[in-house]
Amino acid sequence: MKRIILALSLATMPLTACAGWPTLSPAPLAQTVRDDQALETAWRAWDGMLDAITALTDAGVIVPGTPTARTIATAIRRVNRALGAAERFAAAGSTSDYRTAMQEVLAGIAEIRQAIGSRP
Repeated sequence: MKRIILALSLATMPLTACAGWPTLSPAPLAQTVRDDQALETAWRAWDGMLDAITALTDAGVIVPGTPTARTIATAIRRVNRALGAAERFAAAGSTSDYRTAMQEVLAGIAEIRQAIGSRP
């Protein structure tokens, strides 16, 4: 029981950090230091969330093969693709595409949070 409580505690920290990811677009035609830092922060928070999901799986809270685990796996792929796209769009200076990619990241995070919160 202590392991489950610890795993859930670990899971909430990166989930909370991810909720505040910036969705502001980069400066047109020139990537700023701030945008680089925002993407780096997003990737680090995402790594923390993946560690928390692993801890929840190790503790038996998330059971591989269940509908919850499949939903989480799908959302993980969605967030990974969206973060990669955000990096490419920021590097190209594409303001609207960057914003769309970051919104997709937030939608994937919300999907994971809902799946963890609604597990059987």
